[in-house]
Amino acid sequence: MTKKRFVAACAAAFIVSQILEILIHGFILAPDYAPYYGKLLRPMDRGADWRGLLLPLAHLSFIVAFVWVYARAATSPSWVESGIIFGIFAWAIAQVPLWLLWYAEQPWPDSLVLKQLALELVAAVIVGLVVAAIVPVRRTEGRVAH
Repeated sequence: MTKKRFVAACAAAFIVSQILEILIHGFILAPDYAPYYGKLLRPMDRGADWRGLLLPLAHLSFIVAFVWVYARAATSPSWVESGIIFGIFAWAIAQVPLWLLWYAEQPWPDSLVLKQLALELVAAVIVGLVVAAIVPVRRTEGRVAH
């Protein structure tokens, strides 16, 4: 994979992931989060402090690693299949532990954690498809190569 393709995949996946995370956590789950603002969550609408900048930085670091690993690990000749499989893999390795740890340590309701996990699974699969569309797996000599 060329550097240009790597950067393009990272940029596209980052933009898509940011849109999805804002949709999920800023709008869809906002009513569920409302009772926790000021207690477990910082309100993001009232001049968030510098720590708010860590959110896109965290997502960017995940996306760069996601693209790097995908380019080396995708095995299906179908980009759609590869994107879905890798999205599920990324969700299982990153999102599931995160939300289960928070659930074990903080008083999140069961229904909220289930919504978080389900919505993050959808987001991970969409990001996986975006990456797979930009970084396609190609066949060489009967083998899958990247």
